[in-house]
Amino acid sequence: MVEDIPRRRLLVVDDEPAFCRFVQDVAQDIDFSVEMTTTGREFMTTYTLFLPKTIVMDIVMPEIEGVELTQWLIQEGFTGKLILVTDYAPNYVAVAQRLADASAQFKTITLLKPVGIDDLEAALNET
Repeated sequence: MVEDIPRRRLLVVDDEPAFCRFVQDVAQDIDFSVEMTTTGREFMTTYTLFLPKTIVMDIVMPEIEGVELTQWLIQEGFTGKLILVTDYAPNYVAVAQRLADASAQFKTITLLKPVGIDDLEAALNET
């Protein structure tokens, strides 16, 4: 009997649903199981239920933004891979990147929107 190999779990948080769907489509093609959220609060709830190993996070969002969510992930003990994305705040991404790097708990990758399929696949597959 062949056991099912568990798929890699990816959680996406971006206030732009079209970008979430783009990430989902690309990730599912390379064997990820994907959950999508559009708010920070929804992200926190889904994270605790889904326990992703990879996260794609927009930095600038209403209510709870990416820097706060990065701090929250550090407190939660996240040890996977965090892919930070932004389209107009590369300096703001640097703050989240420094927080994550200082924690040394998880790997971070930064992508600038518009994100290409090849760049996204490379970031998702990077170990």
